[in-house]
Amino acid sequence: MCISGGKAMKTNPKTQETWVEAIKSCGQSLIDNAEEIAGDYEFETGVDITISLKPQQSVEIKVATTYLPKARDGSGVVALTDNQLFAEQKAVI
Repeated sequence: MCISGGKAMKTNPKTQETWVEAIKSCGQSLIDNAEEIAGDYEFETGVDITISLKPQQSVEIKVATTYLPKARDGSGVVALTDNQLFAEQKAVI
């Protein structure tokens, strides 16, 4: 809701109806692709999902997966301490 001249302005009902349908479609797409979105990464720490609705543009779903990098020698995950690179074996997520 916007404020203009001290009065609250409501979203145009047609715009709101269009956005509601777009959000519902995005929700169904997330349901349909949940297994792929959740992923199966070793040392995965999180998934961020963003839905972008902008007038005159395609609706977008952005999925970002966060995970800890595995050490090249396979001994654990990579971490930085005192500007030194080392593999930390205790990270089990």
